Amino acid sequence: MKSNDMKRGLFLAPFFFIACSVTAVRPAQEMSDMEVGIKAAAEVSADLLAPELFRLATETALRARREYRLKNFLDAKRLAEAARGHAERAEFEALRNGAKRDSIPADPLAEPSYAPEPVAEPTPISGDSSPKNPEGEAPPPSQPKSP
Repeated sequence: MKSNDMKRGLFLAPFFFIACSVTAVRPAQEMSDMEVGIKAAAEVSADLLAPELFRLATETALRARREYRLKNFLDAKRLAEAARGHAERAEFEALRNGAKRDSIPADPLAEPSYAPEPVAEPTPISGDSSPKNPEGEAPPPSQPKSP
């Protein structure tokens, strides 16, 4: 009886591993966050002001990219998160050591609202007392006010 169970288990094992590898989620967001972190650290010259942390971040990023290419997504995710953490610490150290940002990103909340302006003022309707031209024609429609 144990032999049958063992054969069944050995038969089903490859399907289990294939199913797990097919359903693995690619760590695209983590890889993107890693790249942004490294670019932010490079922007403040972390390679000069915090070289050890920046080197550690870039080396870990290379390993994460390699694991991603080899479809080892769990390792790639772990390494990408570690590389992002090293890059953020390198950026912080560089700023603490006197680095200045070239440009400060614009605050999206400081921009004015782009709500649509009203097209025209509503005209009151008051029975038959509408103004008429001397010739007896109705006046031309009012033009909307320009902003």
